[in-house]
Amino acid sequence: MEKIKIGYPSQMKDASDQLAAKIVNAVLEERCVSDEGMRRYRPLLEERAQRIVAHLATNPDGDSGSNDDPLDGIHTLFSLADTIVKNELSSNRYPKPACPDDGGCIACCTHMRIVLSVQEAAVIARALLELTEPEKAEIAQRLPSLGKSGPDSRCGLLGEQGLCTLYAARPINCRTHRSCSIAACEDRVRRGRNAGEEVVFAYPFDDLVRQSFHHAVHPNGTPHFLEMNTFLSSVLHDDERLPEWTSGHTPAENDA
Repeated sequence: MEKIKIGYPSQMKDASDQLAAKIVNAVLEERCVSDEGMRRYRPLLEERAQRIVAHLATNPDGDSGSNDDPLDGIHTLFSLADTIVKNELSSNRYPKPACPDDGGCIACCTHMRIVLSVQEAAVIARALLELTEPEKAEIAQRLPSLGKSGPDSRCGLLGEQGLCTLYAARPINCRTHRSCSIAACEDRVRRGRNAGEEVVFAYPFDDLVRQSFHHAVHPNGTPHFLEMNTFLSSVLHDDERLPEWTSGHTPAENDA
Protein backbone atom coordinates (compact mmCIF):
# COMPACT_ATOMS: atom_id res chain seq x y z
CA MET A 1 0.00 0.00 0.00
CA GLU A 2 1.17 3.52 -0.80
CA LYS A 3 0.54 6.64 1.25
CA ILE A 4 -1.90 9.02 -0.43
CA LYS A 5 -0.26 12.33 -1.31
CA ILE A 6 -1.57 15.59 -2.65
CA GLY A 7 0.22 18.52 -4.26
CA TYR A 8 -1.18 21.63 -2.62
CA PRO A 9 -1.87 24.74 -4.72
CA SER A 10 0.76 26.76 -2.84
CA GLN A 11 3.40 24.27 -3.99
CA MET A 12 2.72 24.59 -7.71
CA LYS A 13 5.98 25.12 -9.64
CA ASP A 14 4.50 25.97 -13.02
CA ALA A 15 3.73 29.61 -13.67
CA SER A 16 0.04 30.25 -14.07
CA ASP A 17 0.22 31.20 -17.74
CA GLN A 18 2.40 28.20 -18.62
CA LEU A 19 0.11 25.83 -16.77
CA ALA A 20 -2.98 27.35 -18.40
CA ALA A 21 -1.45 26.74 -21.85
CA LYS A 22 -0.58 23.17 -20.86
CA ILE A 23 -4.12 22.46 -19.68
CA VAL A 24 -5.70 24.03 -22.77
CA ASN A 25 -3.56 21.78 -24.99
CA ALA A 26 -4.52 18.72 -22.95
CA VAL A 27 -8.25 19.49 -23.29
CA LEU A 28 -7.99 20.08 -27.04
CA GLU A 29 -6.04 16.87 -27.58
CA GLU A 30 -8.59 14.88 -25.62
CA ARG A 31 -11.75 16.43 -27.04
CA CYS A 32 -11.11 17.57 -30.61
CA VAL A 33 -11.15 15.21 -33.55
CA SER A 34 -9.95 17.70 -36.16
CA ASP A 35 -7.44 20.52 -36.63
CA GLU A 36 -10.37 22.76 -37.48
CA GLY A 37 -11.93 21.97 -34.12
CA MET A 38 -8.70 22.81 -32.35
CA ARG A 39 -8.44 26.15 -34.12
CA ARG A 40 -12.08 26.95 -33.40
CA TYR A 41 -12.14 26.06 -29.73
CA ARG A 42 -8.66 27.10 -28.61
CA PRO A 43 -9.66 30.80 -28.20
CA LEU A 44 -12.77 29.74 -26.29
CA LEU A 45 -10.68 27.74 -23.82
CA GLU A 46 -7.89 30.28 -23.55
CA GLU A 47 -10.40 32.98 -22.65
CA ARG A 48 -11.40 31.11 -19.48
CA ALA A 49 -8.26 29.10 -18.71
CA GLN A 50 -6.15 31.76 -17.01
CA ARG A 51 -8.76 32.61 -14.39
CA ILE A 52 -9.78 29.03 -13.68
CA VAL A 53 -6.25 27.66 -13.47
CA ALA A 54 -5.09 30.53 -11.25
CA HIS A 55 -8.02 29.99 -8.90
CA LEU A 56 -7.92 26.21 -8.65
CA ALA A 57 -4.43 24.92 -9.49
CA THR A 58 -2.00 27.73 -8.68
CA ASN A 59 -3.81 29.89 -6.11
CA PRO A 60 -1.05 30.92 -3.69
CA ASP A 61 -3.60 31.79 -1.03
CA GLY A 62 -5.46 28.50 -1.33
CA ASP A 63 -6.01 26.46 1.82
CA SER A 64 -6.03 22.77 0.99
CA GLY A 65 -6.73 21.59 4.48
CA SER A 66 -4.60 19.95 7.11
CA ASN A 67 -1.41 18.17 6.13
CA ASP A 68 -2.37 15.55 8.72
CA ASP A 69 -5.30 14.48 6.55
CA PRO A 70 -4.72 14.80 2.78
CA LEU A 71 -8.40 14.10 2.14
CA ASP A 72 -9.22 17.50 3.65
CA GLY A 73 -7.29 18.96 0.71
CA ILE A 74 -9.42 17.01 -1.76
CA HIS A 75 -12.62 18.31 -0.19
CA THR A 76 -11.27 21.87 -0.34
CA LEU A 77 -10.48 21.47 -4.04
CA PHE A 78 -13.95 19.99 -4.63
CA SER A 79 -15.45 23.06 -2.98
CA LEU A 80 -13.33 25.38 -5.13
CA ALA A 81 -14.33 23.48 -8.27
CA ASP A 82 -18.03 23.64 -7.35
CA THR A 83 -17.76 27.38 -6.77
CA ILE A 84 -16.06 27.97 -10.13
CA VAL A 85 -18.72 25.94 -11.96
CA LYS A 86 -21.54 27.77 -10.17
CA ASN A 87 -20.03 31.16 -10.96
CA GLU A 88 -19.47 30.28 -14.61
CA LEU A 89 -23.05 29.07 -15.04
CA SER A 90 -24.45 32.18 -13.37
CA SER A 91 -22.55 34.45 -15.77
CA ASN A 92 -25.18 33.97 -18.51
CA ARG A 93 -22.40 33.18 -20.99
CA TYR A 94 -23.69 29.67 -21.68
CA PRO A 95 -26.93 27.89 -22.63
CA LYS A 96 -29.01 26.63 -19.73
CA PRO A 97 -27.96 23.03 -19.00
CA ALA A 98 -30.53 20.33 -19.65
CA CYS A 99 -29.45 18.62 -16.43
CA PRO A 100 -32.22 19.16 -13.81
CA ASP A 101 -31.19 21.26 -10.82
CA ASP A 102 -32.71 18.74 -8.42
CA GLY A 103 -31.19 15.68 -10.10
CA GLY A 104 -33.09 12.86 -11.72
CA CYS A 105 -31.35 12.75 -15.12
CA ILE A 106 -29.15 9.66 -15.18
CA ALA A 107 -27.84 9.73 -18.78
CA CYS A 108 -24.22 10.19 -17.72
CA CYS A 109 -24.54 7.73 -14.82
CA THR A 110 -25.86 4.98 -17.08
CA HIS A 111 -23.78 5.43 -20.24
CA MET A 112 -20.43 6.95 -19.34
CA ARG A 113 -17.36 5.18 -18.06
CA ILE A 114 -16.76 6.59 -14.57
CA VAL A 115 -13.12 6.91 -13.58
CA LEU A 116 -11.58 8.56 -10.56
CA SER A 117 -8.11 9.24 -9.19
CA VAL A 118 -6.87 7.28 -6.18
CA GLN A 119 -7.26 10.39 -4.05
CA GLU A 120 -10.92 10.68 -5.08
CA ALA A 121 -11.34 6.95 -4.45
CA ALA A 122 -10.14 7.48 -0.87
CA VAL A 123 -12.85 10.14 -0.44
CA ILE A 124 -15.43 7.65 -1.76
CA ALA A 125 -14.09 4.98 0.60
CA ARG A 126 -14.46 7.24 3.61
CA ALA A 127 -18.04 8.09 2.59
CA LEU A 128 -18.80 4.39 2.17
CA LEU A 129 -17.53 3.71 5.67
CA GLU A 130 -20.10 6.19 7.01
CA LEU A 131 -23.00 4.26 5.44
CA THR A 132 -25.00 1.72 7.38
CA GLU A 133 -24.32 -1.95 6.77
CA PRO A 134 -27.61 -2.40 4.84
CA GLU A 135 -26.73 0.61 2.65
CA LYS A 136 -23.30 -0.82 1.83
CA ALA A 137 -24.82 -4.24 1.20
CA GLU A 138 -27.30 -2.74 -1.27
CA ILE A 139 -24.45 -1.29 -3.35
CA ALA A 140 -22.40 -4.47 -3.12
CA GLN A 141 -25.30 -6.67 -4.22
CA ARG A 142 -25.89 -4.80 -7.47
CA LEU A 143 -22.24 -4.61 -8.56
CA PRO A 144 -21.78 -8.18 -9.92
CA SER A 145 -24.53 -7.72 -12.52
CA LEU A 146 -23.23 -4.34 -13.66
CA GLY A 147 -19.61 -5.03 -14.57
CA LYS A 148 -17.65 -1.88 -15.35
CA SER A 149 -19.43 1.42 -15.80
CA GLY A 150 -20.09 2.56 -19.35
CA PRO A 151 -22.46 1.78 -22.24
CA ASP A 152 -25.06 -0.87 -21.34
CA SER A 153 -24.14 -0.54 -17.67
CA ARG A 154 -24.26 2.14 -14.97
CA CYS A 155 -22.36 3.53 -12.02
CA GLY A 156 -22.67 1.30 -8.96
CA LEU A 157 -23.48 4.33 -6.79
CA LEU A 158 -26.67 5.08 -8.73
CA GLY A 159 -29.56 4.21 -6.44
CA GLU A 160 -32.91 2.74 -7.37
CA GLN A 161 -34.52 6.20 -7.19
CA GLY A 162 -32.14 7.55 -9.84
CA LEU A 163 -30.01 9.51 -7.37
CA CYS A 164 -26.33 9.17 -6.42
CA THR A 165 -25.82 7.38 -3.10
CA LEU A 166 -22.69 9.43 -2.33
CA TYR A 167 -23.44 12.69 -4.13
CA ALA A 168 -21.40 14.88 -1.76
CA ALA A 169 -18.32 12.70 -2.35
CA ARG A 170 -18.75 12.33 -6.14
CA PRO A 171 -15.52 12.66 -8.19
CA ILE A 172 -14.54 15.68 -10.27
CA ASN A 173 -15.71 14.10 -13.55
CA CYS A 174 -19.25 13.95 -12.16
CA ARG A 175 -19.03 17.50 -10.78
CA THR A 176 -18.01 18.95 -14.14
CA HIS A 177 -20.23 17.05 -16.57
CA ARG A 178 -23.28 18.74 -18.07
CA SER A 179 -25.06 18.92 -21.39
CA CYS A 180 -27.19 21.46 -23.24
CA SER A 181 -29.69 18.80 -24.36
CA ILE A 182 -30.70 15.23 -23.58
CA ALA A 183 -30.69 14.50 -27.33
CA ALA A 184 -27.06 15.63 -27.45
CA CYS A 185 -26.20 13.20 -24.66
CA GLU A 186 -27.83 10.34 -26.52
CA ASP A 187 -26.06 11.33 -29.73
CA ARG A 188 -22.70 11.51 -27.98
CA VAL A 189 -23.20 8.05 -26.47
CA ARG A 190 -24.19 6.62 -29.86
CA ARG A 191 -21.30 8.17 -31.79
CA GLY A 192 -18.51 7.96 -29.22
CA ARG A 193 -16.70 10.19 -26.71
CA ASN A 194 -15.14 12.58 -29.22
CA ALA A 195 -18.27 13.12 -31.27
CA GLY A 196 -20.14 16.41 -31.17
CA GLU A 197 -17.48 18.99 -30.33
CA GLU A 198 -20.22 21.63 -30.08
CA VAL A 199 -21.70 19.66 -27.19
CA VAL A 200 -18.41 19.31 -25.34
CA PHE A 201 -17.49 22.97 -25.70
CA ALA A 202 -20.90 24.39 -24.88
CA TYR A 203 -19.45 24.56 -21.36
CA PRO A 204 -15.69 24.93 -21.92
CA PHE A 205 -14.99 25.59 -18.25
CA ASP A 206 -15.91 22.00 -17.30
CA ASP A 207 -12.81 20.41 -18.82
CA LEU A 208 -10.62 23.27 -17.60
CA VAL A 209 -11.82 22.73 -14.04
CA ARG A 210 -11.32 18.97 -14.30
CA GLN A 211 -7.79 19.23 -15.66
CA SER A 212 -6.86 21.94 -13.14
CA PHE A 213 -8.14 19.78 -10.29
CA HIS A 214 -6.03 16.81 -11.34
CA HIS A 215 -2.97 19.01 -11.70
CA ALA A 216 -3.51 20.41 -8.19
CA VAL A 217 -3.82 16.88 -6.79
CA HIS A 218 -0.99 15.37 -8.83
CA PRO A 219 1.24 18.21 -10.13
CA ASN A 220 4.31 16.17 -10.95
CA GLY A 221 2.94 13.35 -13.04
CA THR A 222 -0.05 11.52 -14.53
CA PRO A 223 -2.88 10.73 -12.10
CA HIS A 224 -3.43 7.09 -11.20
CA PHE A 225 -7.00 6.31 -12.27
CA LEU A 226 -9.43 3.59 -11.20
CA GLU A 227 -12.72 2.50 -12.73
CA MET A 228 -15.59 3.20 -10.34
CA ASN A 229 -17.39 -0.16 -10.23
CA THR A 230 -14.13 -2.12 -10.07
CA PHE A 231 -13.03 0.01 -7.14
CA LEU A 232 -16.37 -0.35 -5.36
CA SER A 233 -16.25 -4.13 -5.75
CA SER A 234 -12.72 -4.29 -4.39
CA VAL A 235 -13.55 -2.43 -1.18
CA LEU A 236 -17.08 -3.67 -0.52
CA HIS A 237 -16.26 -7.34 -0.95
CA ASP A 238 -13.13 -7.24 1.23
CA ASP A 239 -13.50 -6.30 4.90
CA GLU A 240 -9.87 -5.17 5.15
CA ARG A 241 -9.53 -2.99 2.07
CA LEU A 242 -12.13 -0.35 2.92
CA PRO A 243 -10.48 0.65 6.24
CA GLU A 244 -7.08 0.68 4.50
CA TRP A 245 -8.32 3.18 1.93
CA THR A 246 -9.91 5.41 4.55
CA SER A 247 -6.67 5.47 6.56
CA GLY A 248 -4.93 7.24 3.68
CA HIS A 249 -3.28 4.30 1.89
CA THR A 250 -3.91 3.04 -1.62
CA PRO A 251 -2.86 -0.04 -3.63
CA ALA A 252 -0.29 0.57 -6.37
CA GLU A 253 -1.99 -1.30 -9.21
CA ASN A 254 -3.97 0.48 -11.92
CA ASP A 255 -7.29 -1.07 -12.95
CA ALA A 256 -8.89 1.82 -14.88
